[in-house]
Amino acid sequence: MSDFDSNKNSKNEIKDIIEKISPDFKETSADFEDIAKYSSDPMVLSALVFKLAQEKEKTNKMLNQIHDKFDKILFELKKSETDTSIPTTTFSVLPEQDQKILDLIETKGMAEARDVMQILEYSGLNAASQRLNKLYKEGHLKKIRSGKKVLYLAKN
Repeated sequence: MSDFDSNKNSKNEIKDIIEKISPDFKETSADFEDIAKYSSDPMVLSALVFKLAQEKEKTNKMLNQIHDKFDKILFELKKSETDTSIPTTTFSVLPEQDQKILDLIETKGMAEARDVMQILEYSGLNAASQRLNKLYKEGHLKKIRSGKKVLYLAKN
């Protein structure tokens, strides 16, 4: 067996190992081979490490944003549990659909228009959003925005 054959076998073994580690490398094998060809060059290695550090930094920023939003939601939930400014002697009769929405939010802790749409079997989100906004304006619910998503929480 010549050196060429042994190099070819070792390249195939390396490709197999890389595929086992990450199947996504199979799609970018041509790029990976180019990188591997120059991997002993310190400039190439430093560029790869730099790119990795940039991606890690982006990921950490996204995770921090998600964590901050989660903290705000938990704070609002905790605040709503301890809010005693709403008198407990208030009694109001709501339409059946509104009561179903309030029961859903009491059970789940929060809801979106999509949840209400499914429970009340509306054909679109608009009717569910209008109903939730009505309950919010009447003071039955709290509203929290998280990007494009709007969450409704029980007020009492």
